[in-house]
Amino acid sequence: MGSHTETPTKVWLAALAGLLHDIGKFALRAGERGTREWDDLGRKDYGYYHALLTADFVEQYVPDPWRVAVKHLAGNHHRPQSRDERIIALADHLSAGERADPTEDTRAAHPGQLLSVFCGIQADKKQAPEPRYVPLQPLRLAQEALFPGSELPRDQIWKRYEDMWGDFTGEAGRLRQAHAQEGDLPTYVETMLLLMQRYTWCLPSAYYHTRPDISLYDHSRMTAALAAVLMDSALDDERLERLDQTAQEAEEELALLVGGDISGVQNFIYTITARGATSALRGRSFYLQLLTEAVARYLLRRLDLPPTNLIYAGGGNFTLIARPGDRARLRDIRRDVSRILLAHHRGDLYLAIAALPLQGRDFYWGRIRHKWEALGDQLQRAKQRRFAELDSDLEALFRAQGHGGNEEQQCQVCGREHRETKPDPKSITEENPEGVRKCPACLSYEGLGEKLRRAQYLLLEQVGPPAPAGPEMVGAQGLAPPPGGWEEVLRALGLSARLAGDRHDIPAGNEARRTILALSDAALADLSPQPRTAVGRRLLVNVTPILREDEIKKLKEKKMQDLPDAGSTKPFHVLEAQAQGIPRLGVLRMDVDNLGQLFAEGLGEHATLSRLATLSFAVSLYFEGWVEHLAARRNDQDRAAGLGERLYSIYAGGDDLFFVGSWDAVAELAREVRADLSRYAAGHPGIHASAGIALVGGKYPLYQAAEDARRAEEAAKGLQWWDNGERRSKDAIAFLGQALPWKQFGLEDCAEKGLHNAHALMHLLVDMIEAKGEAWDKTPPRALLRRLIGLHREYLERAEARRREGKDHNRAGQPQTLWGRWMWLGFYSLSRMYDQSKLNSIRELRDQLKAEEFRSMAWVGLAARWAELRLRQREQR
Repeated sequence: MGSHTETPTKVWLAALAGLLHDIGKFALRAGERGTREWDDLGRKDYGYYHALLTADFVEQYVPDPWRVAVKHLAGNHHRPQSRDERIIALADHLSAGERADPTEDTRAAHPGQLLSVFCGIQADKKQAPEPRYVPLQPLRLAQEALFPGSELPRDQIWKRYEDMWGDFTGEAGRLRQAHAQEGDLPTYVETMLLLMQRYTWCLPSAYYHTRPDISLYDHSRMTAALAAVLMDSALDDERLERLDQTAQEAEEELALLVGGDISGVQNFIYTITARGATSALRGRSFYLQLLTEAVARYLLRRLDLPPTNLIYAGGGNFTLIARPGDRARLRDIRRDVSRILLAHHRGDLYLAIAALPLQGRDFYWGRIRHKWEALGDQLQRAKQRRFAELDSDLEALFRAQGHGGNEEQQCQVCGREHRETKPDPKSITEENPEGVRKCPACLSYEGLGEKLRRAQYLLLEQVGPPAPAGPEMVGAQGLAPPPGGWEEVLRALGLSARLAGDRHDIPAGNEARRTILALSDAALADLSPQPRTAVGRRLLVNVTPILREDEIKKLKEKKMQDLPDAGSTKPFHVLEAQAQGIPRLGVLRMDVDNLGQLFAEGLGEHATLSRLATLSFAVSLYFEGWVEHLAARRNDQDRAAGLGERLYSIYAGGDDLFFVGSWDAVAELAREVRADLSRYAAGHPGIHASAGIALVGGKYPLYQAAEDARRAEEAAKGLQWWDNGERRSKDAIAFLGQALPWKQFGLEDCAEKGLHNAHALMHLLVDMIEAKGEAWDKTPPRALLRRLIGLHREYLERAEARRREGKDHNRAGQPQTLWGRWMWLGFYSLSRMYDQSKLNSIRELRDQLKAEEFRSMAWVGLAARWAELRLRQREQR
């Protein structure tokens, strides 16, 4: 094992070489010719044309201090001559896990477009209906850049490569210039990693003999991760040569798969009162994202590993690649992180860490997926033994943390006692002259949430060396110091974070390493690399409804109290009031069905480290990127329609989301997220998500609303249903007390009206009742809705009775058509309504129900309840 300094240069150079080893493929497809003739001598030196082009790129764009070393390491990975070059070659093979070298290395032989990774997945015993290809565009939140489609003609493909190569090399040149005088290798590597993400996320890495569904970005970063850990190993030339030939069956431990999972997240976010909840809720959620990042970076710094080794971080969990010999240090790191979290969060949050060794053979024939699954199982077991690593320190957790019964020191938001608890001046109003008492931590979360709503940049700055946390943080006298704000926690982990609404709000850099991340595509254009400042894009769902002056005026006219100033985040009771129909808040929880199974089984024997990284990135790109676009677009549409911004993102990342907003807007967002997920996942019928929506009042306890939405989501995930003779499960939504498959709930545009699903029928009923005329005078419109709800209730009762009797399926196991009195009763009731009103819409509804033998009765009740709530008069406002 090599010596561990703050920046072990050989490890970082290996990571950089691994990151750039295949950049020549990009150049080749862009039509680059190289600086030397591709002849027999070139073939002898480099093996393949793209390797020569890689060496050319390094020569032109990597700064002087590292150029020669990286040129040999990256350029010679097909013709390695030294121990270090063989490390890159082995890392390349392990990362790919399946690739045979091609017999031809020309532009025509290379795959042109990246096949969507979802096309190679088997889920629900189904596959994608046809090949779909990722657009050849730099990463940005636009439909034409993210959603797969048909393959382009070859001439268009090469033109896209040429354009992107020009932009990429232009930025690589500016990065080189930034490090020309006083280069900093870690900063350069991180910026290049972010640059590679932007331009190579959509390029296929796969070579001639494999399906091109692994991105060049993901293959390159996994090669970099493995090169970093192998470079610091005891592998010599002889063992490396042997491994290069026998790695597919080698039992030698070559790397360590490390996972981290923060538990207690749900209670931490949602168990707060409604006082100041809007900003505090978003602040707490974003803090957990920062905490995940801080912990992951803390591990990497303590292990002397570059950011390339972080496979994924978000949603309270992370995965990274370390050395086999890092297991002992991981135990110390886990203890130190536990001390920090215990001191600041009093046991509310805990970081579980698990690690599994990866043998050479684990990288081939899909074996890596079993390790991925086993790591998840280990993390679950670790979460059941919270803080066990603290041993004697653990007793501090059970000591009294306050004086008990000291009301003046009790925070009215989180309920904890703190000696610095005091009334928040911003909460003092005529209606509440004493204000709301808040502890420093809650005030800090609210402040973070307020800053986040207008943030365009996230600045992360390295703070001092990553020193171990000593036992004094959890001492004999109990937990000390008292919990502070979120900034103190991150600093204890060696990270400082701040948000900026404008590029000019970011302070000038000093000697500390830092990273500036643009939170929007537009903001990225204003960033440029600096010697000790890495720059790039960070995907973050940051949708916050802002209260405008004209809205305040209207709400005051309706006698609404407790309104914040214009420009503030809308409180929940305002979102409730701005709902269409009944004033209610909607709470949405949603996540991908069977995601763990997708990773563990979906790729089968084709599972490789690079392909799993590609799948992980693809899923997070949708939930951390595209979901923001959908929510922001709906807020824009509602604002333009005079309804105001009505959606608030609490969390979206990994594979799940949590939104709060006006109930009708939340329901529409859920439909859009599910509909676009299918298109994004190449139309794969087995890749889907389930959702639960709870309707609550604006003063309803937040933790209970979150729990209600969770139970609704569980009801959706527990649904069993039939689709064209096939028994299906999940892929559903629970709304207004009923779980329905999305297919029956409706995913079409709002313009669609009819009986074919609940959403279309809801719009049909609303249009029928809102139609002008005197005809409704003889038939109260609500009578129609109540009748449909009653018929549906009878239908459900009969269906449940048949299920208990075992008569709901025939001998072949197929569902039996359900007949009952609601059919003739419904026809009779609607006929009477038509006779009384002479409304053609009622007659048409009756005739359509009869024509399709009342099959839509499964969702008629939900549609009628939905319509009733949309039409509900607002006397209670």
